Amino acid sequence: MIKLKEMNDHEFNTYLDFMIPDYAKDISDNYNLPIDKAMEESEMMMKDLFPDGLSTDGQFLYNLYDPVIAKEVGIIWFSVNLEINRAYLYHIYIKETYRQKGYATKALEELQDRVRGRGIDSISLSVFGNNEHAYRLYTKLGFTSSAISMHKLL
Repeated sequence: MIKLKEMNDHEFNTYLDFMIPDYAKDISDNYNLPIDKAMEESEMMMKDLFPDGLSTDGQFLYNLYDPVIAKEVGIIWFSVNLEINRAYLYHIYIKETYRQKGYATKALEELQDRVRGRGIDSISLSVFGNNEHAYRLYTKLGFTSSAISMHKLL
C-alpha cells in the first residue's frame, strides 16, 4: 500500500529545485536544445503551471509514503481538468533506493482510484522517447499511445 501525503511549502520548493534542472536535462537530451535554453523553458513551465504555488487550483503534488517502512519513497504530480473530465500525470518519481519494488505501479493505481472517485474517466501523460522503463510501466498498466512525436537530428 502507498499513501499520498500533501506537500508543504518547503517540500514544494525543494521539489522545484530538483524538478526544474531535471526536466531541463530531459528537454535538452530529447530535443537537442542547449541546456541554458532548456532551463529557461523548464522554469517558465513551472511558473505557468503553479502560478499560486501549491494553492494552484487543479494541480496536485504529493509525497509517496510507504506506511510499512515509514518512509517517503517518491513524488507524484498530476492535474485534474473537470471540464474535459481528464487527469494529466505530469511526473512520477521514485527515489533510487526504492525503484523496481512496485512503488510506481502502486502510486499509479492509487492515482487511478483517486481521480475515478472524482468522476474522472481518463488519465493522460507524456513520456520522453528515451525513457523506456516508464513507457513499459505505462503500457503494462493499460495506457495506450494517442500520439507520437518524432524528430530527426541533422
